[in-house]
Amino acid sequence: MEQQSRGFMGTSFKWMFIAFNVFMAVMMYLGMSSTEESSYIVKLAANMGMGMLGGMWLMGDIVLGAFTYFTRVKD
Repeated sequence: MEQQSRGFMGTSFKWMFIAFNVFMAVMMYLGMSSTEESSYIVKLAANMGMGMLGGMWLMGDIVLGAFTYFTRVKD
């Protein structure tokens, strides 16, 4: 029995999904490691920024995950 593979668009969405997750993980790490200030305002702003970055990560995962799911190989 021959195993089917994803088409060009399916493979593209799959690799965009993986690259996006790696990129966002690196951005979260860099964002958390760069906040060593002692000011309350700076810490508050950094936490707000991390929350917004997490929200963008979630939205991007939903969109790219949906495209990756809908372009999968069907039996």
